[in-house]
Amino acid sequence: MKRSLIALLLLFPLLVSAKGGKEPRLVIITIDGLRWQEVFAGAEEVLMTNAKQVRDTTLLRNTYWRATPEERRATLMPFVWNTIAKQGLVIGNRNKGSKMQVANKTNISYPGYSEMMTGMVDETIRSNDPVNNPHRNVLEAANEDKRYHGSVVMYGSWQSTRYVIHNEQAGIPASVSYEAPVAKKQTPRLKLAERMLAGMPRYWRSEHFDAFTYAYALETLMADHPKVMWISFGDIDEWAHSRKYDFYLDAIQGTDAFIRDIYEACENDPFYRGKTAYLITCDHGRGFVEGWGDHGSSTKGSEATWFMAWGKGVPSLGEASNNGPFYTKQFAATIAKVLGLDFTPDSGEKLSPLF
Repeated sequence: MKRSLIALLLLFPLLVSAKGGKEPRLVIITIDGLRWQEVFAGAEEVLMTNAKQVRDTTLLRNTYWRATPEERRATLMPFVWNTIAKQGLVIGNRNKGSKMQVANKTNISYPGYSEMMTGMVDETIRSNDPVNNPHRNVLEAANEDKRYHGSVVMYGSWQSTRYVIHNEQAGIPASVSYEAPVAKKQTPRLKLAERMLAGMPRYWRSEHFDAFTYAYALETLMADHPKVMWISFGDIDEWAHSRKYDFYLDAIQGTDAFIRDIYEACENDPFYRGKTAYLITCDHGRGFVEGWGDHGSSTKGSEATWFMAWGKGVPSLGEASNNGPFYTKQFAATIAKVLGLDFTPDSGEKLSPLF
């Protein structure tokens, strides 16, 4: 008995190592341009009945319209409201006095992503051009930490997202738009997804459909077991800019399903199970009814964002009310807290995490 116990104790470090150690795991998901209105109240009636922006108003109403905001949002995003909100926390329902917003003045994508990853605002960053961010970011700090070095990966639909974290300089593998997947293990499923993408029409020049971001990210999580992954979805923003409210709603529901699949796959894998935190946010908001498809400094309401978290180390606080304002620039501090990093933005100002 004593010999067996001693042998088990000697083997324990090897068993821990085989599962990747005790370091936290983190999955970051960003959803480009998803309005807080749909997140917290579901489909908006005046928009879903606009025949100029919807193919079949009757079908859309039957699919997404319910009597109360709580029913509508759970119909649109069932995983968010049946799982995330019950296991973690959700911030940003302005109807309940919970406010979150970008601190930058542009209310567009690249500055929003820069703010969330660098933990600061640089008002000279005012475009969406695919150029390297001049500032140090929290994923770069994670990759420099021996616990996570070589285990940070990024996948994005839109071409400019990887430049936000200047991934090549930071040594972070990243694939965006029509680039090849960056997994160390190029599995048959990855190769199939890559061939499928190559055969698809390039509907948007700088962005591929989120289904491929989902496929690349999920397969890389399962094959390579990175400890930190940023997954950036973009379809929702594109359909909103096109004023296709039915496509926009369908993409929201599809993204909710992608998030559920990623979570369930991770929690069924010993490498991630019980060790992983999940953080979700957006880069900017959108306008109200008249300007729902727009965002930017001249579009009122497009500064409004939101935040969700659940998993390892996240308090089960549910839907927040009467708090804030919180800012997107606090997202970097939240990542640092989850990973146990000492991260100071280039601004020199350390911000409080979101939980």
